[in-house]
Amino acid sequence: MKDVYRFPDNADLDGLRLDVVASGRRLTVRPRGRGALRFLPYLTAYSAWLTAAGPIEPATRHDPALYTLYFPPIPSPAHARQMACDLLTLVLERPAPLALTLGVTDACQCTCAHCSAVASRNERPPLERDELLRVVAEALHLGVDVVTFTGGEPLLRDDLEELVSAVPPELAISLVFTNGLLLDRERARMLAAAGLYGIQLSLDSPDPAEHDLLRGKDGCYAAVERAARAAIAAGLKVGVSTYVTRETARTDHLARIAALAARWGAHEVTAFDAIATGRLLDRPDVHMMPADHRAVVAQGRRLSRRHRNRPRVVTQSWTNSRRGFGRLIGCLAATLQIHVTSHGDLQPCDFTPLSFGNVGNRPLADIWRSLATHPEWSHRRLTCRMQDPRFRRRFIDPIPADASLPYPVALLDERAAPD
Repeated sequence: MKDVYRFPDNADLDGLRLDVVASGRRLTVRPRGRGALRFLPYLTAYSAWLTAAGPIEPATRHDPALYTLYFPPIPSPAHARQMACDLLTLVLERPAPLALTLGVTDACQCTCAHCSAVASRNERPPLERDELLRVVAEALHLGVDVVTFTGGEPLLRDDLEELVSAVPPELAISLVFTNGLLLDRERARMLAAAGLYGIQLSLDSPDPAEHDLLRGKDGCYAAVERAARAAIAAGLKVGVSTYVTRETARTDHLARIAALAARWGAHEVTAFDAIATGRLLDRPDVHMMPADHRAVVAQGRRLSRRHRNRPRVVTQSWTNSRRGFGRLIGCLAATLQIHVTSHGDLQPCDFTPLSFGNVGNRPLADIWRSLATHPEWSHRRLTCRMQDPRFRRRFIDPIPADASLPYPVALLDERAAPD
């Protein structure tokens, strides 16, 4: 498939044209016009990276290619918006958020030992439906092209389909991050009809008993398989999300997860790093060592080849590896992703328990500017901040033990300011 991307509504990119061709495994994105030479190195690296990876589902005459659930299909109007965010953030160094994760509820049927979204004495009421719809609209206005509804468990909301339908597919793709317990065939059809692009299913262990134990609820493992098949039947894209630890990084944990995902028909597996956040906030000992990260990166590549990209296996360890195209990604917090909690606090990412303001009091764009200009988040970091001991000493360790989370970063800045 071929397309030409233009950006007449963006003063920084007006006059630039991108020729986008997805043919078989090969993707080319060539710039023409204003700024072409400046953008050429990044676009060449981007094209080479995705060409080497190959599409998860080969492009056909009628359908754009799927390379990852974290990008819109290529080519498409939503992908053109992604390209604009990439060029602004990674080349012109004028940050524009690419992805929004939006908490729509604190409620959940599970009590996961590692939950990163657990609330801590939050005194603000949850956002109402109209407020959530406003956040989505304001994020789309900022340029966001991936909106992920999370929680808690988002499927506990009866109006989730209405929230999904507020994401026009020509502007962004929409995803739901779920434990799968409520995703049967009827709900999957309803979500697909509302315009949902895909789901991300949490799978903590390839062993049914262990997964249920880690989730604190019987039947969670069976629900993941049932939900994956229901989503595939409804035409949704399916990702399986897991995490790796010091104990599992060099075992067959990820290989077994990928084999299950392949059997269920999933498109992608994401392996996050275990991070000291949420219920594990005071457990930095869970962080992997450099050799663990290298092992996970190697496994991800090997498993993607083994399964011929169905599923593709992507790892946070690669994103933060400083290798290949990963050098242009690094820590996603604030650079390419923002998170709004179900109570309205804007965080740099869903793993960082710091608030830059609440959308109940200030427009999202205003809070985003505060985040994007903060000395810590105004530049790219090649590795995850929440796994960096120096970052944690500055921004996490000083949080009072009895504080409500996320904690206002302004209070930490005041404490750190010289007299």
